[in-house]
Amino acid sequence: MEFKKLMEVIKGRRSIRRFTDKTLERETLCQLVEAGCWAPSGGNAQAWVFIVYNDRQNMKKFLRFSPGLFEVPGGMIFVCSDKERAYQKSGLLGRDVMAAMDASMAGQNIMLAAHAMGLGSCVLKGFDHDAAKILMNLPEHINPEMLIILGEPKSLPKAPARRPLSEIMHYEKWEVK
Repeated sequence: MEFKKLMEVIKGRRSIRRFTDKTLERETLCQLVEAGCWAPSGGNAQAWVFIVYNDRQNMKKFLRFSPGLFEVPGGMIFVCSDKERAYQKSGLLGRDVMAAMDASMAGQNIMLAAHAMGLGSCVLKGFDHDAAKILMNLPEHINPEMLIILGEPKSLPKAPARRPLSEIMHYEKWEVK
């Protein structure tokens, strides 16, 4: 892929919270998880686990304890970290830091792939983790890091302004601007 096209995908992705009523197909969700699996992983631990939903009744249960979830989306992917696997592969650093970073990179891959497929997405962190673990029947060592909601967007918001590179980028050392 040429750089210009990649930048269009990156710049075109938006956080979407309102979707049409169309349910995402299982195959689409599988393709998105596959994109997530190709994210970088510290020490190649690949300590991520994905819990995927496309049943509207099951997704509706999460509305009660996810304040950023306004309505039932077309599909949902919980990106979780396997703290046990992360510890076995990379010790305390893997369990306490890298597993969450790896999950975040997998989540970004999922959202970019969704955008490239014409879907909207939004990552949510503000959900009750204990309730999520119970609903998903997660063992103690599996931690839900983020919820990605997905679907056909009802509308596309404008891009928010970004800080200029001159304000955020330094060469070789910190310089007062």
